[in-house]
Parts: sequence; C-alpha cells; structure tokens
Amino acid sequence: MVIVREVVIPSGEKRWIVLANEIEPVIPIMKYIKYLDSLGKAPNTLKSYCYHLKLYWEFLLSHDKSYKEVDLNLLASFIGWLRMPQQNGKVKYLYGEKAKRRERSINIIVSCVINFYDYLMRLDGFKKDLKTKVMKEIKVHKHSYKSFLNHISDKQLQTMNVLKVKEPRRKIKTVTEEQITQIQKACKTIRDQLIIRIMYEGGLRASEVINLWIEDFNINDHSILVRKSKTVAGENRKVYVSKETMNVFQDYIIDYHTDEVDTNFVFFNLSGKNKGKPIQYWTIQSLMRRIGKKTGIDFSAHMLRHTCATNLHEHGMDASSIQKFLGHAYVQTTLQMYVHPSDETIRKNWESAMKKQIGDLYDN
Repeated sequence: MVIVREVVIPSGEKRWIVLANEIEPVIPIMKYIKYLDSLGKAPNTLKSYCYHLKLYWEFLLSHDKSYKEVDLNLLASFIGWLRMPQQNGKVKYLYGEKAKRRERSINIIVSCVINFYDYLMRLDGFKKDLKTKVMKEIKVHKHSYKSFLNHISDKQLQTMNVLKVKEPRRKIKTVTEEQITQIQKACKTIRDQLIIRIMYEGGLRASEVINLWIEDFNINDHSILVRKSKTVAGENRKVYVSKETMNVFQDYIIDYHTDEVDTNFVFFNLSGKNKGKPIQYWTIQSLMRRIGKKTGIDFSAHMLRHTCATNLHEHGMDASSIQKFLGHAYVQTTLQMYVHPSDETIRKNWESAMKKQIGDLYDN
C-alpha cells in the first residue's frame, strides 16, 4: 500500500512524503520532490505531485512492474488504469463503465509522471529519454481559423504529446453581479479586495496582476498599464477600472506601502521568509480558494477575466475593442473563447429580434 503522509519541517511549513508499505519512503519520488522544493515550487504543487506519483506507484505495484521498466505501452496502460483503477489488465468489461477521472485530471497526472522520468534521466542517471519518445512534431497552421490564402500559407511545426487524452471542450462559467458582491464582501483585507477588483473590472490575468508596479496606475484617468504579459499582444496595453477601485488602490498604498517597505511591486508578501518580495501565482490561487470556501462560490482568476469580457460585450463594447482590452492577438480568440452571453441575454436578444421580425411582416 502506498500512502502520502504530511510532515512539518523545522521552519514550520508543511511537506509531504510518499511511503510504500506505510513506512518506507519511495526514494526516487522523494528525490524528485526534494528537487522541486529546492526550485521553490509552491507547497500545493509539491503536495499534488506527491499524490500523482503515489497513483503511479500503486499502478506499478498492482501490475508487478518496476519504475525502470517504463515504456509507451506501460504509460498507455497507466492511462487506462487511471480511468478504471479496478482493472488489473486481465479483466475486461462487457459494458461501458463511467471513467473514474476526467480527461484533464488524467493528462495532469501523466504529465507529472513524464516530468518525473525527465528528472531521473537528466540528474539521476536514468537511461531512457521518455520525454522525447512521447513527443512528436506535426505541421499545424499558425491560426485556428483558415484564411483566404490558407492553401499557400506557411506551416509551422508544433510539438505534441502522443499520450495526451483528448479533453472535451468545457463550457466556461462566469460570475454574476450578485456573486461578485458576495466575493468582495468576503475579502478579509483591502489587498484581497483590490486584487479581485482589478481582475474583475480590468480583465487582467493573475500573472499580470503579480507584475504590476505602483507607477502603472494612473489615478487621473483610472487606468492601469499592463507592462508584462504572457503574450506579446498583451504587453503595454492600457485597461480601465472604476473610480471606486482606484480609491481602493490609493487606500491600499497608504496602508501597506509604508516607509519600511522597499519594493516597487504593488502586491508583495506580508509575512514569512519571502516578506517584502512580490507575491507568486499560488498566492492568488490560495486567495480564490479561501473566498470560495467562505462563500460557496466556485470561481477562479481566469473566470473573472472571462466575466469581464462578457460584461463588456453585453454592455455594447465592440469585439475589436475587447480584443485590445484583453490583450489578444486575434479577435477570433476573443469571440470564440471569452464572450459567453448568459441564457437571459440570449433570451432578450431573441425577443428583440422576433419583435423586429414580426414588425417587418406586418409592415409588408
């Protein structure tokens, strides 16, 4: 039996150990986890990797395999086992059974296992280059849509994981006005409230919020300059927030950026060994989870960004302006992935169209 046990290190922080037979540390896994810890990975990431690799070790034990016997066939069997853990490789179901894990969860677990073997190959003398074997290059179009001269356009190579399970396209959820009010009321500090406001009104990504400087805020026109983004199109764009949010920003600066604080970043760690340094992505994730538990609202940073785009569209902002506001390279991305009209909006638009149609019929 393989288990994950929580321990507290001398600094007071939590860590996790993967144990075989409930007492023996699984050395290869723990070497990898220690390596990730030395790279400064977030505690929640370390915990997730421990549980992912625990599953892989359980699979190996149930199939009488050593981790050194890995190949593409073994990983393919692991994917099947993740779908149906009760299968031992000999029993086959006559009737369809619902998978125990979603495709996205399976892909995350398998990716963790592949990275584990990549570490072993590079730093621990393992002979098999598994990561190279599971990746292949295919020719793809530069855009998701086909242009007029698509047949003569250049194609580029893209690396794809041959073991990646196709994930069904998920319907992106948005946050209602009532929910955002509950979320803001649940914020413990003015810092938390400011983070939520910026992402909800300005449509910023979490990574963009992390990199904001004080001088990026223009109080006069209620704008924020997004200097650094994950995409070229998103860099150095200007977004706007409400007057109330800019007032919250000014109050936050007065309360938090005191003479003792020596940083230009707007959001920084308030305590711990990284006190005074810029917050990390997992800090915002933790904030979302904390508020979600308090309010019962399941939301994420990216859901706030989607909500921002949808609200702008429903209040009459044209697609090209929303594209620039969000920092997308192509307007198709904005329309296809970020604008999600609600059922109520669709109904109102339908009623409006039907009234015009009926009116035209009577006029004729």
